[in-house]
Amino acid sequence: MSLTSIAFTVIVLFPLPAWILSPFIATKMGGGKEDEEDTKVNSILNIQYSKLRQSLIINSPSLSMLGLVAIVVWLIGSQYPDLRPWLTGLGLAIGCGLLVRRFLLEIEWKLAGGSVLAAIAQSDMNTPDQIIEQVTRKLYELSLADAAIALRQLDQVTAQALVCFPPTALPDQLTTPKLFAEALTYKRTLFYANYPATPKAVPILVAKGTQSLAVLPLRKEQTTQEQGAILLLWYRQTSLPSYQRRFLDLLLAQLHTLLRLQTTTFRLEQLKARYNAILEIPQGVVFVDVSGGQGWLNPAGAKLLGLEPGEAEPSAIAQAMAILRSRMDNQQEIATQAAQLFSQPQAEIHDWIWKFSQPQPLVLSVSSLPTDGQDIQGRLWLFNNITEKYFAQQTLAKRTAQLEMVNEQLETVNEALRFTQFSVDRAADAIFWIGQDGRILYVNYAACRLLGYPLNDLLSMKIHDIDANFTVESWLAHWQILKQCGSLSLESHHRSKNGKHFPVEVRISYLEFDGKEYNCAFVRDITERKRAEKALRWEREKAERLLLNILPQPIAERLKQETCLIADRFADVTILFADIVGFTNLSARMPPTQLVFLLNHIFSRFDQLTEKHGLEKIKTIGDAYMIASGIPTPRKDHAEAMLEMALDMQIEIARFNQFQDENFCLRIGINSGPVVAGVIGTKKFIYDLWGDAVNTASRMESHGIPDKIQVTETTYKLCQDKFLFEKRGQIQIKGKGKMTTYLFMGRK
Repeated sequence: MSLTSIAFTVIVLFPLPAWILSPFIATKMGGGKEDEEDTKVNSILNIQYSKLRQSLIINSPSLSMLGLVAIVVWLIGSQYPDLRPWLTGLGLAIGCGLLVRRFLLEIEWKLAGGSVLAAIAQSDMNTPDQIIEQVTRKLYELSLADAAIALRQLDQVTAQALVCFPPTALPDQLTTPKLFAEALTYKRTLFYANYPATPKAVPILVAKGTQSLAVLPLRKEQTTQEQGAILLLWYRQTSLPSYQRRFLDLLLAQLHTLLRLQTTTFRLEQLKARYNAILEIPQGVVFVDVSGGQGWLNPAGAKLLGLEPGEAEPSAIAQAMAILRSRMDNQQEIATQAAQLFSQPQAEIHDWIWKFSQPQPLVLSVSSLPTDGQDIQGRLWLFNNITEKYFAQQTLAKRTAQLEMVNEQLETVNEALRFTQFSVDRAADAIFWIGQDGRILYVNYAACRLLGYPLNDLLSMKIHDIDANFTVESWLAHWQILKQCGSLSLESHHRSKNGKHFPVEVRISYLEFDGKEYNCAFVRDITERKRAEKALRWEREKAERLLLNILPQPIAERLKQETCLIADRFADVTILFADIVGFTNLSARMPPTQLVFLLNHIFSRFDQLTEKHGLEKIKTIGDAYMIASGIPTPRKDHAEAMLEMALDMQIEIARFNQFQDENFCLRIGINSGPVVAGVIGTKKFIYDLWGDAVNTASRMESHGIPDKIQVTETTYKLCQDKFLFEKRGQIQIKGKGKMTTYLFMGRK
């Protein structure tokens, strides 16, 4: 029974539902100052998110795992009948635990929507779009979707993306709101477990890899046409449980309510801001009801009329305006307009000019408009103080005639100068103007971005502060050289603000302007080009090394230049074949790895000997080694060099036996004569030899004596003056008949 209780508790309470912890967390975080409100909201969201995510990951037990557990329980119960009551109780506990846990998950996901939206509502987000962005982000994280997109419908065929997680998930061609038209019609969340099989599937989303899709319709207000949807995309087949779908519907319903409230609040704040802005404008505003029941003045209008701001009796406003008109200097000019205004209630008059000279100069621009807002008819007066502007315009008018011709000429020049300055400032290359003392006199925006310095910092520096190749002394010498040449192009290294050195290409020109000397430098960052050149050079060197490991250098160079067949005839060449005696038998009793290791060790030493004697290794055939002397570069001592090589090979195999405790010996055959050498085929190139001389050298090795060097009579005649030989006599050679051969004994 203890085991049963433990199993039931673990299944029900692991992981602990988030709705159990959230009241305690909210209580714990309820205190604090007002400036900590954002931190508390974010903490609640993070805790809610982590609990829901954990619940989502492990909410559904795997059928295969339950099946495996059932099989194990059945096997144990069949083997141990006494345990059947215990196993039965344990199984009932697990089943009940799963049912209770699913019930708790239903409650948890139901409360999760309200908890998330409540936390968002308590944050400092003011606009509906910000709320939609936060909800989209949370849905993206909680649903484990591969992408989440919030769309706004602009018209019947166009949509706008408000937010996208991740930013690259939205195809550029997705511009139609037909995708969420059905969800808006039914006002509920639509989920497509197999989206590509849906008849109305959007091809662009299918091409993006969408396998499952959820559409949550959005509408900020019931009376507005501004609507849209939140799309959740899975690039894998996904199945949402019923409680998760109810969570989405509940979250959607609460989100609509919150959006309507937030939209109303936002618009109310806008209206208040507009009202306050009207109160604070410097223009005087006066409103009078047509019925004479009420009047209103803003602070500027009240100061002008000598009244208190706010509500005022229309009679007091009319009396104050009459006193103001009586002090005008140009009453006759506006008499006709005033008669029209008072005779036609709907008349509009704009930009009256009221001039006053007492008690101080004053010029007002007055407009009068009828209003009809919210069934309240009246007249709105606007007073704008244009004294300074008016007198400035009068002064300007006197000088305009004198300056018109000059302005026309200067306009053309200024336009060209502005265009030139704009082009220089926004050039892609960094541009520096440098004085004779090395001080930086001008830089464009690209130079600031390149070096990471603000503009003012660069203008207080000298060129050797940023160019690693210049010092105070070297700059003076550079100046003289540039003055003689006129222009230079060079590569240098610049130092950025963070101390990083990077290569640059610099084009410098010497200029004289207004009696002063300058250097104009165009600088381009070539870091990527240098990196690409280095990588290309390294790849080329690697390819060269690989090719030289396969072919002789002269042949490799010809192969790179020629595409035809490479075959050359050589009249005087010496060929050596060497075979390790007993190596074949050794392969039957030695592991392959160790066998290859020994063979590689021996042949590596032979390769070093070929380089030492200037010979050309042709190839290896099993445990046989083939070398040629006199190719691809002919040499007169080809036979002598090959005999020296044969002696060193015997010394090397003896040294190998000493260190490896082996008893290997070589059987070596050598022949001299004409051959044809070249490269054939188009794949897996190899430099090879053909001819009777090659076959004869091979026969010298195969018919030779272990630990001896057998040579033909041709080779003997070439080297008999410098080396010792022992005549073996005539022996039967396969394919050749009887031949006279010699055993090479050593140097004289």
